[in-house]
Amino acid sequence: MAVTLSSREVATLASKDERTIRRWAKSGKLPAEMVLNKFNSPEYFFGLNDLTPDLQEKYYNQLRASLPEASVPEGAKPKAAKPLDTYSIDEQEEIAFWLRLVKRWQDYRNKPGANKTEVDARFVQWCKLEYPERAISVDTLYRRWNAMRANDLDGLIDKRGKWKKGKSSIPDPMWQAFLYFFLDERQHPLKKCYEYTKLEMQTSFPELVGDMPSYTTFYRRAQADIPEPLKVLGREGEKAFRDRCAPYIRRVYDDMRSNEWWIADNHTFDIITEGENGQRHRLYLTAFFDARSGIFTGCFVTNAPSSQSTLIALRRGILKYGIPENIYVDNGREFLTYDVGGLGHRKKKPKDGQERFEPPPVFERLGIHMTNAIVKNAKAKIIERRFRDVKDHLSRLFDTFTGGNVLEKPESLKFILKDGRIPLDSTLVETVEELLDWYFNQQPYGGAVAKDHGKPRQQVYNENLHTKRVASAEDLNLMLMRSSRAQKVTRRGVHLDIAGMSKL
Repeated sequence: MAVTLSSREVATLASKDERTIRRWAKSGKLPAEMVLNKFNSPEYFFGLNDLTPDLQEKYYNQLRASLPEASVPEGAKPKAAKPLDTYSIDEQEEIAFWLRLVKRWQDYRNKPGANKTEVDARFVQWCKLEYPERAISVDTLYRRWNAMRANDLDGLIDKRGKWKKGKSSIPDPMWQAFLYFFLDERQHPLKKCYEYTKLEMQTSFPELVGDMPSYTTFYRRAQADIPEPLKVLGREGEKAFRDRCAPYIRRVYDDMRSNEWWIADNHTFDIITEGENGQRHRLYLTAFFDARSGIFTGCFVTNAPSSQSTLIALRRGILKYGIPENIYVDNGREFLTYDVGGLGHRKKKPKDGQERFEPPPVFERLGIHMTNAIVKNAKAKIIERRFRDVKDHLSRLFDTFTGGNVLEKPESLKFILKDGRIPLDSTLVETVEELLDWYFNQQPYGGAVAKDHGKPRQQVYNENLHTKRVASAEDLNLMLMRSSRAQKVTRRGVHLDIAGMSKL
């Protein structure tokens, strides 16, 4: 438990004015945590470990001086106290915890007219509620009090099991062989790793086999000494390590504006529908999603994701919410198309080194900056989490819900398909458009900005919309027009595709 001090206590230790300590905290000269008190005024709290060593020593000396002096029997020599800096950081924090707790206990039980036995019992009950992770009893308090009176800091530390900490009965060659089998992506069971280690020792170090520890010893050391990140990296691979254990940068949404970032992706409906020709299939949703508020801005239901479905969804979003500043997409062909967002990292250098002229893509004409996610990094696109809501709150409403995998597939699905009770494509399209606008976009906001929690997502969007770039339907007809690659004029002219017909 870390010890924290108020600005007044630090000023007393440093022999400075409290105003000086506050100024140091504001400037960052002295690390501090700022909180608002009940009068909505800032207060600063300082960790004891962040203070200089001389101030820490002064604090502990003052704390010890406030306790009753120890009565030393005649002829007995007081035990010499070890310097505080000989203890580790964790041990220093434990010492400070017991010094403060025992002092509080003594002040509590020494009040005039108090029954010490009842007071001790009540204080222990309070400790169980305040520090449930610690086993505190009356005997424990008395032992710590006697240690403090004897100036014995070792008596304030729980040293159970520390005499053998860092020691193991497993020889190092044997442990290294065990790690070789255990930290393998084939994920051998721990019991098998123990057996393989024993076989390896019989070949490489036969003199160690007779004193080989039991399986339980290997199990305990594997649980205690192998860090979880190392275990994930060795047994599950580098991607699992990056996803679950590696450091990451948290996105900050507080200063983000509505329409500053839109995120686009495609989602496969877990619903079987029937088209006009009687064909059964699963449709797709191409959607744009505002990162600040979490609303769906533009969507289009299609039977196959493509660059054209992306433009249709974008057009619907622009007509209703305006033109976004940035778009965050993955590396699919429906986004990395030469006349939509450009080829991005797919663009190849010409062999002759000369760049060919290409008309500006749609995103560039609209003034939209496109950012592509890192390959195989699906967690970066928060729209994937919204698609889970679409699956749970929309797809499950239909009788022909198929589930995302075989385990989720309803048993009654085959009977529904056999009876022909299959919804039409038009029914799904109408349901999706209504629910996205009037249900999903009106749900309470639960994103990263705490001050907006509980507000409807549409309200959050409106409150954070500072600038809106609009475009009329006529302008979008021109700005979203597809373009062809540059062609060389030959003796026969140029080749054009107009309304699906080839022209020369």
